[in-house]
Amino acid sequence: MMFIIEEFKESDQSNTKAFVLSIQNEEFGLGFSDNEQPDLLDIGKFYRNGKFWLAKYDDEIVGTIGLQILDSTNAVLRKMFVKQNYRGKQKGIAHSLFDTLKTFAMSKDINLIWLDTPGCAKASHRFYEKIGFIKTERMYLPKSYTFPDRESLIYRLSIDYEFKKDITNEKV
Repeated sequence: MMFIIEEFKESDQSNTKAFVLSIQNEEFGLGFSDNEQPDLLDIGKFYRNGKFWLAKYDDEIVGTIGLQILDSTNAVLRKMFVKQNYRGKQKGIAHSLFDTLKTFAMSKDINLIWLDTPGCAKASHRFYEKIGFIKTERMYLPKSYTFPDRESLIYRLSIDYEFKKDITNEKV
């Protein structure tokens, strides 16, 4: 299967919002509205200091991920979703989305990436832990971090400076 990762464009706003709400509410039954999620109301504006990407297959959105930059060292991974029948190691969409986000975060010298994820999303927890995220407590979140008041788990990923230095010094 061939898919592409591309940066969000304003013309993707409506389809992206529908895609995210569908997974949140139809698949996971979370009961989120777009009004509770300011990033869904105007994706381009919300992620202007960071970035938002889409995975597409035949022009259909099959995955999303966003990076909200909080300050010079902290950022938040938001809206990481992959359509159910496109999930799995053999498809590689989740890893490609995350690699795109991590590369961008490193280019911005971000040291910590935070995220919150619903407590019921067990497969998501396994994925995040496999790629290096560590479960933590809300009390450690940066003050500027906001999220809906739901039963969420909090994770953080420290970007190793030496690893980052090796990546940015590679010649292509």
